[in-house]
Amino acid sequence: MSTEYVLDADKIAHWRIDNHVPLKQLARAAGVNLSSLSHAIRGGREVKMNLLLNLANAMGEDPRDIVRPKALASQETK
Repeated sequence: MSTEYVLDADKIAHWRIDNHVPLKQLARAAGVNLSSLSHAIRGGREVKMNLLLNLANAMGEDPRDIVRPKALASQETK
């Protein structure tokens, strides 16, 4: 059984605040649609590899640093 990963909304939000980067600018830098990025961050669904790599590259972060196991995300919403 493999572990599913979702974007870590808190880490991404802190990065955006620390770096003064609006979501629209981050989406543009990652080459993704603003609504797609917003949905991926808050949606809690497994993240596609190309989105993860593009987002991490735009942020200058290691992809492993902006995701968390889906099971943890589910437990926090209960």
